[in-house]
Amino acid sequence: MALTECAKGHLYDSALYQSCPYCEGNMNRVEFSAPAAGSGVGKTVAGGAAAPAPADEVGATTAPAAYRARQQNPEDSAGKTVAVFQKNFSREPVTGWLVCVEGAEKGKDYRIAARNNSIGRSESMDICVKGDMAVSRENHARLSYDGKHNAFYLIPAESTNNVYINDEPVYVPTKLSARDVIELGESKFVFIPFCDDWFDWQKGMKKDK
Repeated sequence: MALTECAKGHLYDSALYQSCPYCEGNMNRVEFSAPAAGSGVGKTVAGGAAAPAPADEVGATTAPAAYRARQQNPEDSAGKTVAVFQKNFSREPVTGWLVCVEGAEKGKDYRIAARNNSIGRSESMDICVKGDMAVSRENHARLSYDGKHNAFYLIPAESTNNVYINDEPVYVPTKLSARDVIELGESKFVFIPFCDDWFDWQKGMKKDK
């Protein structure tokens, strides 16, 4: 490609055109997304052409503000408080699982991270239970891992439907034991801990087990 600039500042491929196709109205230009006021980028000029944007501004306004902020400040990319000992890992460590044994997602397992895990239908939830309309979209409940005491708790949140452990209603934070059956909406889950008396991420494996 041999780029040539005409008297009006239009860039065109001189190998394809003998003269500026923009000035002659033979080519339509695609406007970039709306720029900041007064920048001149994307404004229509004579001949119906759009003034080209500088290379470092092309597409700059199309990225969401939150994304640009994360690029500038990657340490705050998640927008959430980092778990106390998560800083020592290259990825978030798993502490256990929920396994759906009854309901819309029967057979699926869900990782439990080393922190408070939100539960709901929304994909923004840590544990996303799709398909069960009796589960609140956001914050039906929380499943919390207490790294200091190596323990798990189920915490009712904002749902109008009850939460159950082994068929008993839960109204306050309740400690979980291995293979407890948790009922949320029309779904049931078996709780399987990885961190227990045999292992935790701070102390490792217990040699006497």
